[in-house]
Amino acid sequence: MAKILQHVEAETPKEPMVATETPISKNLKPDLKGVRETDWLLQTVVENLNDGVVITDVEDCVLVVNSRMAKLVGCSVAEMVGKPADRFFSAIDGWLDFQGDETNKSRQFYGWKEGQLKRKDGRKFWAEVNSTLLCSNQGQPVGTLITLKDITERKWLEEYLRLLESVVVNANEIVMISQAEPTDDPLSLRIVYVNDAFSRATGHSSGEIIGKSAQILLGEKTEAAELNLIRTSLLDHEAVRAEVILYRQNGTHFWVDVNMVPIRNEQGQVTHFVSVMREVTERKLAEEQLRRNAFHDPLTGLPNRLLFMERLTLTVNRVKQDSNYQFAVLFLDLDRFKVINDSLGHMIGDQLLVAIARRLEACISSLDTVARLGGDEFTILLENIQHEGDATKVADRVQEELSRPFSLSGHEVFTSASIGITLSTTDFERPEDLLRGSDIAMYRAKAQGKACHEVFDTDMHTHVVALMQMENDLRKAIDHQDFELYYQPIVALATGKIMGFEALVRWQHPEQGIISPAKFVPIAEETGLIIPLGQWVLRESCRQLKEWQDAFPHDPPLTVSVNLSGRQFSQQSLIGQIRQTLSETGLNAHSLKLEITESAIMENTESAMDMLLQLKAMGIQLSVDDFGTGYSSLGYLYRFPMDLLKIDQSFISRVDVDGEKLELVRTIITLAWNLGMDVVAEGVETTKQLAQLKALKCEYAQGFLFSKPVPKQEAAKLIAQPNPFQQLAQVLPTTGRLPENI
Repeated sequence: MAKILQHVEAETPKEPMVATETPISKNLKPDLKGVRETDWLLQTVVENLNDGVVITDVEDCVLVVNSRMAKLVGCSVAEMVGKPADRFFSAIDGWLDFQGDETNKSRQFYGWKEGQLKRKDGRKFWAEVNSTLLCSNQGQPVGTLITLKDITERKWLEEYLRLLESVVVNANEIVMISQAEPTDDPLSLRIVYVNDAFSRATGHSSGEIIGKSAQILLGEKTEAAELNLIRTSLLDHEAVRAEVILYRQNGTHFWVDVNMVPIRNEQGQVTHFVSVMREVTERKLAEEQLRRNAFHDPLTGLPNRLLFMERLTLTVNRVKQDSNYQFAVLFLDLDRFKVINDSLGHMIGDQLLVAIARRLEACISSLDTVARLGGDEFTILLENIQHEGDATKVADRVQEELSRPFSLSGHEVFTSASIGITLSTTDFERPEDLLRGSDIAMYRAKAQGKACHEVFDTDMHTHVVALMQMENDLRKAIDHQDFELYYQPIVALATGKIMGFEALVRWQHPEQGIISPAKFVPIAEETGLIIPLGQWVLRESCRQLKEWQDAFPHDPPLTVSVNLSGRQFSQQSLIGQIRQTLSETGLNAHSLKLEITESAIMENTESAMDMLLQLKAMGIQLSVDDFGTGYSSLGYLYRFPMDLLKIDQSFISRVDVDGEKLELVRTIITLAWNLGMDVVAEGVETTKQLAQLKALKCEYAQGFLFSKPVPKQEAAKLIAQPNPFQQLAQVLPTTGRLPENI
């Protein structure tokens, strides 16, 4: 450095002074031995710089180099001094040239550049290089001053920020950065950044929205509960996740799932909030539709039984709080609806049900509820009536509305209804008893000649008492296990072989004899007795099937189908009960088929999916029972892991005479095939039906044509036969022709 200084001052070169490897201590002044103090001070400064420094002469040889420079290029100071500088600066892609060529020194680089260099060991790093020409007082070049700064960390950070910005800008998620404002409302956030997804979703460009309050995105449909959750979290400076409604620039709204995270400065103070949002409008609409499907009749759009009973329960509870509050329940059943269905077809029948629903809505106030329970049954809940006459007036109004003809697809249709009425003054406390009372009164009205109404009275109460007595008897029967299982064979149509049985419960009443499940199962459902009854049926059917499998080996093994009610299916303990039953009986899970109705599955699709997946994981086969009589939603079949689809006997009974039924059954079978599901036709009673099912390539069937449900002893006799239905298997498709001697 002294040499360069002297060149600059007087152009009288001396011996070069080389910086030491170790910086000179600030507290010890060395023996200068003739070296000027200014030279020593300059050398100390250079040695302690954070940047690398090298000084070359006019021949590009290193005169002075500090230890920082030597470390950056991967050499020692001794290695560098006296050698050409370009030997130590290996630039990637040749971006750095200190010396130029021999013929044109003007190409020599002076000024600032940055790029990648390579150390002696081959490692790369980013550097910022400054090259300055050193001249004498007369302006003659005497050397070059080169400083080098390692900017690898900065370049990495810049690249990281560039990539991060690219991710944010191009992300599908909506990103908004906002700054907290000193206002009373924590939602008053000033927007400072939005990405492209934000502009696409809201219609606001970044130039329009930046600087404005985030409240511009909120509107009347934004739920207060969600906003209060966000306010609380913002006040507490905590992250929050919520689903809210935002508004676009054109006034339309959409749902977003927003995740807001506070950003703090070095002092720990919250300065900004980053909001990452994902539009969930489609999912919210689907959820809303699912909720509507769960609580509304898909044909008429009216509330279904579930929603009606929920509202009736609320009304009954209100009466307990206010004894002066009165209401009434009307139960309507259409007269001769089956005749209309059979004569004009189900399409006209469905149109009639929709038209009746609209007329019933016109007969009630906005406080009241009209619902479709199923089929041609409707109910009306009249709120806050003054006396019995208010209910009968509504019944008369309904009859008047229904007496006017319906014009349906070119047909003029007439109908009427039988109406049963139960008043809140009746000595009933349970909602189901009120509905049952209205049902009983409706049947009384139908017996009186139809097209009229009846109010539930004490005579009818006697009948209800009988039902209650049956409920009490049913409780005792469950305690004493006064039940017997009957078994109906399920037959492979191609071979006539028995593939399994459906287990059907019968009540052995000590006084009334055998009672059909049609009489006691609904009572068991309403009272919750279906839970212990269902456990007994499951355990006994599994035990019996295991006994048959051991006594009569089949390939494949026989299966047993057990019905699960909606109430059973909603039990959290169901999985544990089934697992314990299989363990106790030793039955392979694959031999058990659980039959579940459409309605039971669709009442709560999320919990149903979880339950079905657990059952499937156990190896149990799952069957949709009575397909076509519930929600009739083909879409859910794609979602749920079902193995088998059972076509309801109401379709099979007319498959040989009703073209519409035939095509519907064909569609159902084709759909099941496409989904990899087997099909069982229920209620097969004639060879014509059997022939038609064979033509449609239906695989399995059950019904009186093969066998009615029989006790276990008779079922065992059927199993013992090699092929009890072989002759029926010979029925030809679509002809209905019987083989000889059948």
